[in-house]
Amino acid sequence: MMRAKSSIWAVAPAPGIPESPALLVESGNLWLAYFQASNESLAVVRFTGLIDHHLAPIGDEGLGRHPYVLAGLQPYSFNELIGSEETVCHKWSSARHWVVTFKDETLDVIARTGEVIEFGINKASPLEALLSLRL
Repeated sequence: MMRAKSSIWAVAPAPGIPESPALLVESGNLWLAYFQASNESLAVVRFTGLIDHHLAPIGDEGLGRHPYVLAGLQPYSFNELIGSEETVCHKWSSARHWVVTFKDETLDVIARTGEVIEFGINKASPLEALLSLRL
């Protein structure tokens, strides 16, 4: 079996440190809002063709507990895994696997596509940014 490798998904702005992300999930989509590293504004990423997701209490200091740490996961990053078990199991769906690492949590998303919906949003919190979107 192929060993998973991580690379930075440079499409999305890097996550910042201040606050936990907010998630909005419906059957086939997941929206993620978070503070950007470059400034105090927020970004929103939408994953479509959602297969699975998991928000775990694995922070930057505990990243070594993540099952794919040996793939080269980086803190405060959108890591995309190539050859993870999850993508191999869902090969028929063209699944991709992202591991988004924050200060206090790590989000795994298995979906077909990911795209930045908006960035540079000036709201008080990630939740407020999600609630302000026209979905």
